[in-house]
Amino acid sequence: MNRLRTLTGMALHEMWISFRLIVVIGLPCLGGLLAIAVPPDLAGITAVGGAGFWYAVGACVAIVIASGLAAGTMAHERRRGTVAWMAVRAVPRSAILLSWFVAFGLLLATGIVLGSIGAWQAALARAEAAPDVLPFASAVGATLGAALACVAAGLLVGTFLPTIPATLLAAVLGVVVLAVAIGTAPGGLPSPTGGIGLLAHLDGASRPVGDALRSAGVALAATAILLVLASVGLERSDL
Repeated sequence: MNRLRTLTGMALHEMWISFRLIVVIGLPCLGGLLAIAVPPDLAGITAVGGAGFWYAVGACVAIVIASGLAAGTMAHERRRGTVAWMAVRAVPRSAILLSWFVAFGLLLATGIVLGSIGAWQAALARAEAAPDVLPFASAVGATLGAALACVAAGLLVGTFLPTIPATLLAAVLGVVVLAVAIGTAPGGLPSPTGGIGLLAHLDGASRPVGDALRSAGVALAATAILLVLASVGLERSDL
């Protein structure tokens, strides 16, 4: 645990001096401002549903960029020899991978939570009566699960591709998957990105809390699988 805490601190420090920290936290916050800036006539059927849709769009942009940054970071750490330098000093490669996941996950979670507060304030300002916060909060939580899965997928890509191809591939995959999630109405079988679809279509959800919990569970399971695959890929990669 102490080793993971130290490695995560090093990762956060490197993200700070390279401005990646500001990007990963700031973009979801801008997504919340997007929900505030959208005119009321474009806000959706209800204030909550409209805020959820526009915040889902903003969050997807942030998640795509974070996934690309995670892929590029892992590839860069491999290429410049940092992972090899730590490995010869008895630091497990899986610990290095997990520290970057924790660093990206903490920052992205902070940004998504802060941005969702802005989106909720936009909903409150336009609602005729006080809306129920639980469906919105559940959808945001499931969206966070999807974000973690995307970061894990980016790290996986970064274990076997060079920096620029890894960044581009992770970003393109993120755009495709999240665009489909936004365009898909909630319901049916839960998916790792189902929380984003739920957030974007909160007006039409009949069981938003239940759907959000199922999607979050699937997202966390997918995250675990992707991290295991990324760990195996890093162990086999040429450093």
